[in-house]
Amino acid sequence: MMNDLFDIRRFGLYARKEFRENWKVYALFAVGIMVMQLIFIYLLCKPLEDKFYYDQLKGYDLNPFAGLFNSAVIATWISGSYAYSYFSSSSSSKTLSSLTLPVSPLERFCFAWLLTIPLSLIITAILWRVTWFFGTPFILSTFPKVIIRMDYEKAFRNVIQTSLAIGVFGISGAFMLGSLIFRKYSFFKTLAIGLGAIALLYVFQQKALTAILPNADRVETSPYPGFIYASVRTISKLHLQFGSTLDLPYLVWWMGCLPVILWVATYLKIKEKEV
Repeated sequence: MMNDLFDIRRFGLYARKEFRENWKVYALFAVGIMVMQLIFIYLLCKPLEDKFYYDQLKGYDLNPFAGLFNSAVIATWISGSYAYSYFSSSSSSKTLSSLTLPVSPLERFCFAWLLTIPLSLIITAILWRVTWFFGTPFILSTFPKVIIRMDYEKAFRNVIQTSLAIGVFGISGAFMLGSLIFRKYSFFKTLAIGLGAIALLYVFQQKALTAILPNADRVETSPYPGFIYASVRTISKLHLQFGSTLDLPYLVWWMGCLPVILWVATYLKIKEKEV
């Protein structure tokens, strides 16, 4: 029974087959990640092109982790949105190798999950480090006032405390599921639905807080998933700022419960397509 569900040898053969047949796609993915790193470096350095602004500076801190964090989220979304191609047995055009190598739905899901999250993050981190290794001398020679700090401990804390982990774990699962629901343009369709859901959540938060605080003249909350803080201005012009005491439950939902729900739904969708 266990061998029918998951067999490590069969999984290894399947992974090698997929890498061998789709190596060009993975190489293109790596090139895309490298291009993203260069774009983020350009955006970080762009304010320094203003000579008047640059001359007023005594020093300029450049945060390399901004490019890493943003590209990591984008990489998992893109990889997850093409997860459907990893479930080759559900495609009507089966290759001879897929016919001679029967793979269970769980093995297909595990392979797609490994590509979507761990491997995407590892590849992104390696290419980010390589890009900055070669790019740092050029940046410092062009803008001598720049200070580049690689504070890995602070960066790790930011991963937990910001929306990065939500983007990687909570939302990448939606792109995996979307790749099975939408045959074409799954990335854009899933992105549109996700942005719509976040916008509705944001509007709901605004309406709920306005109803709870009837004397509020203006209410501002965080637009990203999960209510963390609010800024309220009352009719009498009193300005209040307060944080949520439910940070932990929100993080547990977005980083724990929601990803598991989406992964289970993706697995069940794979089984449904193979029936």
